[in-house]
Amino acid sequence: MKLKKLKITILLFVISVVSCNEDESSENTNNFDVRALLEEVTINNVIVSVNEFQDQSESLSDAVEAYLGEMNEDNLLDVRNQWKSTALTYASIYAFNIGDVRDQFFHQSLYNWPTLPNTIESFIANNDEINESFIMSISPQAKTLSGLEYLIYKDSLSTTNQEFLVSVNRQNYLRLIALELKTQANRLLNVWQESGDNYANVFANSQATGIEGSFNKLYNGLFNVIDTGKVTKIGKPAGLENSENTNPELTQAYFSNSSLDILKANILSIEEIYFNPNGIGISDYVFSVIRNDELNNAIKNKIDEVYNSINAIPGPLFQSITENPNEVADLHKKLEELGILFSVDVRSVLSIIITSTDNDGD
Repeated sequence: MKLKKLKITILLFVISVVSCNEDESSENTNNFDVRALLEEVTINNVIVSVNEFQDQSESLSDAVEAYLGEMNEDNLLDVRNQWKSTALTYASIYAFNIGDVRDQFFHQSLYNWPTLPNTIESFIANNDEINESFIMSISPQAKTLSGLEYLIYKDSLSTTNQEFLVSVNRQNYLRLIALELKTQANRLLNVWQESGDNYANVFANSQATGIEGSFNKLYNGLFNVIDTGKVTKIGKPAGLENSENTNPELTQAYFSNSSLDILKANILSIEEIYFNPNGIGISDYVFSVIRNDELNNAIKNKIDEVYNSINAIPGPLFQSITENPNEVADLHKKLEELGILFSVDVRSVLSIIITSTDNDGD
């Protein structure tokens, strides 16, 4: 009889402890300040990086003007270096292609790739005048960062410089698409900043939940970066997505050999938002729900594995697709595994709804 009472007492104690733990977990989940997280991301990540992208785009346009004012190889090299700085800065804001920004298709008007070299050359060769209205009318794939990259990296420094020297149309095409990029970057900043559309305030203070909730949109933006990296930047060029046919020319930043640097900057932008060492990060939200760091550690380890896989590729991505296919396949696999952690494990913990990525329908 005493043994039976003891068992009942132990059982009631266990139930009580489990119940308290569940209540504590629920309380921590309900009390996590998602709005504070959104405010921090908006102020310290979005606004800062979008401002930086606008500055870099303006510097790129200025570098182009300086080159066209004195066309020599040194000035063209300055344009190339500034293009890389601008492209890497864009990589840091790609995760914020969400909400009003996504609705206005900024990702297509800023960096639409792969570009159309034959179309660009036809425009230059077959038009009496390249002017602003003409540039406004052409496909984004024939301008944006990808079109600029082609024009300045299409050949050796000396050959490319010589081509600009003998063609006023080529000069005007370069100048006007650089100016167009600056204009689009200004438009993007206007969407977010207080003196413009002030989407930053709307985003950080929205009361919407579910698919329309700001945190859900932010999370989808991060997942989109991973999925686009896996599918479009690595998988399709390397013949690892729905087809075994390789096409290295589909790689992002093909002409400048900057593909892997841009991908690394993409992943860094995710890491900075998920693990915020100076404030509130998504990792804090996850911890508030499950009360341990097992999943956060798994995310950190996988991000490190992605970096290691990028670093293990010995040459330009387009070249390594054929010369180092195992290393490229490993990077594809690591991105897939990181994507699963985001789309399954973290999604389940935080009750996220994964909506669409830039690869849907491809």
